[in-house]
Amino acid sequence: MATIEALRGQKERPSRAFALAVICTGYFMVILDATVTNVALPSIGRGLHGSVTGLQWVVDAYTLSFAALLLTGGALAERLGGRRMFALGLVVFGTASAACGLAPTLGVLVAARFIQGAGAAALVPSSLILLQAAFTDRQARSRAFGLWGAIAGIGAASGPIVGGVLISVWSWWRGLVRGGPVDRTRARGASAGGRRFVQS
Repeated sequence: MATIEALRGQKERPSRAFALAVICTGYFMVILDATVTNVALPSIGRGLHGSVTGLQWVVDAYTLSFAALLLTGGALAERLGGRRMFALGLVVFGTASAACGLAPTLGVLVAARFIQGAGAAALVPSSLILLQAAFTDRQARSRAFGLWGAIAGIGAASGPIVGGVLISVWSWWRGLVRGGPVDRTRARGASAGGRRFVQS
C-alpha cells in the first residue's frame, strides 16, 4: 500500500509543478501589467496624441477594474470552478493585451486596459483555489503559497525594467501586446495541467 502511494505521489509531482509554474506565471503577468506601462506613457502620448488625463486613465483603468471586480471574480471562481475561471481569465487578459498593442486611439487603449483588469480579477482568486486544490499536503501548500506571494514582489519590481527594455528595443506597443499569445498558451496549459487535480 505504501509503495502504491509513493508511486502515485511521484506521478503527481511533475503535474503539480507544471500547474504551479502556470499559475505563478499568470499571476506574474497580472502584477507586471500594473507597472509596465508607467515607463511607456511618454511614448504612448506621442504615438496616440494623448493628454495627461488620458494617459493617467491608461494606468488607472487597469488597476480600477482589477480592484473593483476582484471580489466578483472570487465569487464566480467558487461558483463556476477555479480551473474554468483561471483559463477564462488568461484568455481575456491575453486578448486584451493584444488589443492594447493594436489600439488605434487612446480611448480604445483605455477600454482594452479596463478589460485587461477584468481578466486579472478573474485570474487571481481562481489561482488561489487551484493552489489549494492541487497541494493537499500542508507543507507543500505553504511552499506553493509562499512562492505565489513572492511572485507579486518580483512582478511589481520587474514592470519598469521590462517596460524600459521593450521600449528601448522595439516600441511601446510591444510592452502591451507581449502577453497575448503567451497567455492563450498558458490557458491551454492550465486546462490540461490542472484537470487531473482540480475539479473545484
